[in-house]
Parts: sequence; C-alpha cells; structure tokens
Amino acid sequence: MVGFLVQLDDSLKARYLCLQILFGVFKGGRSVAQILKKKSVYAPLYRDCDVARAKRLSDFIFAHLRQVDDCIETHINKNIKLEVRNIFRLVVAESTDKGLPDYAIVNSAVKLAKLNKVSRYFTGLINAVSRKIVSNLKNNNLAFKPELEKNLKAYLRKYYAEEVIKKLEKLTIKIVPVDITVKDTKDMNFFKEELGAVELPTGTLRLKNQKGLAALEGFKTGKWWVQGISSAMPVKLLGNIYGLEVLDLFSAPGGKAMQLISAGAKVSCLDISSKRLELLKQNLVRMEMKAEIIRADIQKFRTNKKYDIILIDAPCSASGTIRKNKDLIHLNPMERIYNLKKIQEYALEAAKSWVKDSGKILYSTCSLFPEEGEEQIKNFLIKNKDWMQKVICADNFDLDEDWLDKKGALRLRPDHLFDLGGMDGFYASILTKK
Repeated sequence: MVGFLVQLDDSLKARYLCLQILFGVFKGGRSVAQILKKKSVYAPLYRDCDVARAKRLSDFIFAHLRQVDDCIETHINKNIKLEVRNIFRLVVAESTDKGLPDYAIVNSAVKLAKLNKVSRYFTGLINAVSRKIVSNLKNNNLAFKPELEKNLKAYLRKYYAEEVIKKLEKLTIKIVPVDITVKDTKDMNFFKEELGAVELPTGTLRLKNQKGLAALEGFKTGKWWVQGISSAMPVKLLGNIYGLEVLDLFSAPGGKAMQLISAGAKVSCLDISSKRLELLKQNLVRMEMKAEIIRADIQKFRTNKKYDIILIDAPCSASGTIRKNKDLIHLNPMERIYNLKKIQEYALEAAKSWVKDSGKILYSTCSLFPEEGEEQIKNFLIKNKDWMQKVICADNFDLDEDWLDKKGALRLRPDHLFDLGGMDGFYASILTKK
C-alpha cells in the first residue's frame, strides 16, 4: 500500500484521499481526524496541499449532501455501490470548482474507479454518468445550498429557533476563522497590530491570515496559542485565580490549562490518552509553562488532595463544532450522548470529593445538546442539595446577554458573532457549595 501511494499520480492524490475520507465517514462511521490518523490512509505521504484540497472537496459534499446525491440520482438509480456513489459525489464537488476542465474531471473519475476492487467493474458506467453530471451542472448553473442532516436538524429544532438553525447551515460553508489567546495581556495590542487581528469580546484575537500559523510572529516563542473564543471563555469566568490550585480533568491538548497557568494558577493536568498528553507537554514546552501531568483514567484516579478549582472540560458529542468539523453532521452525534453522559455524570460526582469546601467546579462541553450541558447541571443539583449554580454576570466579563441562559450559565451558539464568522457552540457552568 505504501509503495502504491508513492507512485500515485500527483493529480489524483487529493481526489484519492477525498474518497478515503468519504468512505471512512459514510461506511466506517469515523471522523475525518480519525481517518487521517489511520495507518491504512498513510496521510504523511500526501502533501499538505493534497490534504487541504481533499478536505475542501469532502467538506463541500458533507455540507450539501442531499443536493449532491440529487444530482447523481437524476442519471442513475439509488441502489449503487457506495464506492461508485462516492466517485460521483467527487465529480459533483469538482464540477463546482471553477477552472477545472470537464474532461479532466471525468478522466480522473475513471482512473480512480480502476484503483478500487469494487468500482473498477463500473468504469464504463462511471465514464458515462460522470459526463452527464458535468454537462448538466454546467448547463443549469445549479446553486448549492448548505443543509444539515435531517435527523440532526430535527433534533436541534427541539431546542433552537429556525433562524438559529439556518444561520448554522450558512456557517458550514464559510471559512472558519482562527482564534488565538495571547499569553500576556500586555502584548495584546502588539499582536493585534502585528497579525492584523480583530479583537473579539472577552479578549480573544481573530486572525485574518489562515495559513502558516507556525511562521507567524510569536508562535514559536510561545507568546500565543490557537484557541477558539468559545473554548477560551469558561476559564475567564473564574475571575482572579492567581495562586489557586486547579485540577484540570480531560486536560489535553491543554488550551484551558495554558489559560489557567498564564493567569497564575498552579495546575495539575489529568488525561487518559498518552498521545494527547504528549501534545500537551509539547504545547507547555513551547509556551514555557509548567504543570503537573497525571496520566490516569478518571474512574480509577484517587487522591486525598483538595483543590481550589476542578475544571471539567468533559468529553462530549462535539456537536458545537460542526461549523468546522462538517463530517460530524453525518456521524449522528445524538447516538453518542448516552455513553458520554455517563462519563460527564461521573466527573461531576467525582469532582465533589476533590474540591475544597470553599472551592468551585467549572463544568463545560463543546456541545449544542442540553443533555450534555443544562440537564447535567440540573440533575447534579437535584442529587446534591448542598451545591448551587453560580449566576454569571454578563457585564463583569464583557458578555452579550444572549450568551447566557436563564439560569445564568454560559450557552454559546455557532450563530453568535455571525457577521464575524460565528463561534463554536459551548456550555459552561460554575458550581459552588451553599
């Protein structure tokens, strides 16, 4: 397989990788990140430009899947092999790219078909139908509109207004901006000007430059790190934490840990994944920061130590990140909630015994689903009458009132800051003893 990919024509590499992504998502139920990490994909053998193009093509398909499949089914019945359908999906996506000759799209489709043990028996069909698809799209100048997967949309409609869902759909086809957190607030104005950034509410900088982050001023010298505004907000709600001891659960890759350290806290980072912890260590070295690293399963972790703050950045469906992780739209994130809720519940209960009586628990998830946010906190407070939810004051943290729910917790949606590119969906709540 390795030798095969090395010999693969450069013009086919991005297309071939796109097909691997599509098959991995629609057949294997894996995320794009998981697919690119698999040894069978051998992503390191692709150039950066191949990976970027493959993701751009697959993202187009994820965001417009129903319309893409309608373009195919105009010319062929629905019961076609997934390997063949994915090639047609790629043809549709490439046909929307201006500047690509029709013959190049069709020829590459046929070449790709020959590389697969299933699709190679359908090269004649793929040649004929691809020609029809390309011609039809060229003649009709079809406008593609982004659309969430129907089951996910129905689920979100239970909690969010139609206007919010429509804005979320529009965001899935926009370029996702890069946000950064500056280590020292005294450097904010310098990096705002140096990087041509926009300062967002709560102090996050949003970059206009999307490429070559590692080459930008301040990255290698540890002056800032990449962190979305939504992810950066929860820690800021803690206020002054200088000198306090914090246990950061599910810590890797360390965005919130670095926030805590830069604010003067003494941080212990706990995570079960050795690979993710290695990334966290690399980040801490670059940022010239120190923290206690604990590799442990939270369900087996035991300590007699009491902390001032327990941060629970809990594993979740990641449904709040679908504007940038468009594959999640088709991975049925609702199905994962049941098992994830158990981990979230356990973390909340365990945190009680690790926090001082005067301490706080900060609970957060990058989820749009109340089951992983509001309902978790509600159930925790029902079971623990001696605990209460702290009401977050919008004015104290330069927050829009719309960013808080009725209980005073943080409830961010992708459509917030819509004109500036939106943000991830996020939930955060602060718990204290009565």
